[in-house]
Amino acid sequence: MVHRVQRVAVTPVRGAVRVVRSFLAGRPQDERGAVAVMLAIMLTVMLGICALVIDLGNARQQRREAQNSADAAALAAGETLEAGNGTINWTAVVDQVKKYAQVNDGIATSAWNGCTDANALTYRPDTANSNTCISAERSSWPAVSSSTVGDTSNRIRVKLPSTSVKTFFGRVLGINSLTTGATASTKVVMSVQRIDIPEAIAGGPCALCVLGSGLALNGQNGDVTITGGNVIVNSTAGTAASLNPNGHVTLTTSGGSIGGPGAPANFSGSGFSPSPTLQGAVIDPLANVPQCGDGSPGTTNYCPTTVQSNGSTKNAVLSPGIYSSISGSHVMNPGIYVIKGDVTLNGNDLLTGSGVMLYFACSQYPLPCTNGQTGAGIKATGNGAMRVTGITQAQCDADSSHNLCQYIGMMLFADRKNTATMTWRGNGTNENGALNSSNGTIYLKAGTFDLRGNGYTLASQIVTNTFTMEGNPSTVTIAYDLSKNYTETHTETHTSYSASYDNNGLSG
Repeated sequence: MVHRVQRVAVTPVRGAVRVVRSFLAGRPQDERGAVAVMLAIMLTVMLGICALVIDLGNARQQRREAQNSADAAALAAGETLEAGNGTINWTAVVDQVKKYAQVNDGIATSAWNGCTDANALTYRPDTANSNTCISAERSSWPAVSSSTVGDTSNRIRVKLPSTSVKTFFGRVLGINSLTTGATASTKVVMSVQRIDIPEAIAGGPCALCVLGSGLALNGQNGDVTITGGNVIVNSTAGTAASLNPNGHVTLTTSGGSIGGPGAPANFSGSGFSPSPTLQGAVIDPLANVPQCGDGSPGTTNYCPTTVQSNGSTKNAVLSPGIYSSISGSHVMNPGIYVIKGDVTLNGNDLLTGSGVMLYFACSQYPLPCTNGQTGAGIKATGNGAMRVTGITQAQCDADSSHNLCQYIGMMLFADRKNTATMTWRGNGTNENGALNSSNGTIYLKAGTFDLRGNGYTLASQIVTNTFTMEGNPSTVTIAYDLSKNYTETHTETHTSYSASYDNNGLSG
């Protein structure tokens, strides 16, 4: 006998309900109540978790948007700082931060009032609104100078005012809102560079160039005023330059200086004006001018070879040539005079000449002097004086041999090893000033220039081993006139400092 089983379709849901009912039906009534409670708790927890996931996700999104807003505000502040090119307009910086925060994150301007940042930087530009949420490392850039060469940074920090994000499901757990905020920093860098620009300048590096060592400038009670150039003393001795209490060295050259590598410590006396300053030693500016005779540099003899014998004949008119000595009053015709002995001037002797160069050699001329040898010099006593002007361009143009062209502007030139003293006096011979005074370059590489007299002017550049104003107090003006001296150029380096500003972007 075949039994037929009738199959009844049961849906999964219904099946589950039946299982639960069967399970509950087989349990006591009090256990079924406990399970219901547990199920309610589990559903609440699951709902809370869902709420947190959804609300926290929303808060994180708001946080990301706030961070983007803070980054944009900080970068805008940096760009405003950079655009000032050294001048910081903090009002504009603060306005830019607030503008970007409002546009990008909807933060009202009033929300910044009283905003505080526990980690605010030193300078707070919006303190008028009790706001420390906009801050910077420094309130201004340091001055552009040698001390600021390199990079100087200014970091700007922006902390957005806190905002609330309403929750959707968190209210089930009693959480009605979440607070978000963001901070960002940007760094602007000031880069300072030193710029050295060499420039060729007409004329020598100094009107009075003292090249020697030891006490190289001994002014005593003399009073000398210098125009047209600097005063440089190369000596680094304990006393490189000295003035007695009544002595003065006054420089009236605009922007000029008195000094040397030993200044100011090794300059003695209060009569220097301006005060001595540290200066680099000057290189002999006339080192390449050819000597007469067989001296270096070069051996070409540009000077006369005719021997003259009337240098001691009273009041004789002298012509260029080689002289054993010259004494007394004379008028010198234009040209070069080579002197192997001394020029001696006593009483009221006056030696005058236009377009003249006096070359002071040693006794063995045309051979050069030996190291330390005392050759020809000038011995002037009483009112004995000279009024001489140097070789001119016109003389060069008229000289078919062009030998004179080597010495345009030279007035007194001593063999570079000649240590003789040249005592130069005036006492009224040039009282009409530089236009009528002796002029032309005086070059005594190894010698001493002893300047005496009163009330006269030398329109000369003086390059000497030692400079003195011994004897009675002297009042002399050295007015370096480029047009009347040896043509030369020297290089001056002009130093300046340049700053650039760069917003380096967001920083930690």
